Amino acid sequence: MNIKQNDQAEELRQAIQDVTKNNEESELASSEEDKQKDDSSPEIDILNLPPRNEVHKDTSKMRFKINLSLLRFIFMVVLLLALAGLIIWFV
Repeated sequence: MNIKQNDQAEELRQAIQDVTKNNEESELASSEEDKQKDDSSPEIDILNLPPRNEVHKDTSKMRFKINLSLLRFIFMVVLLLALAGLIIWFV
């Protein structure tokens, strides 16, 4: 049983070494890709950004203004449709 446990431990050590080796290789490859991406993209100076209110000054939401008479008309139409539906259902 002791030999079997040693074999399992050795297999685990080998698996961990493989994983760490692959991670190191992928980190090297990703760092090279990051350097290439950094060269192509412009660097943004975070300290010199405009204030938020200036950036969002021109954006506005579309708003619907519903006056009281239109709201009353819509309510009456819905009420009449519901009433007509009930009358048709029970007759």
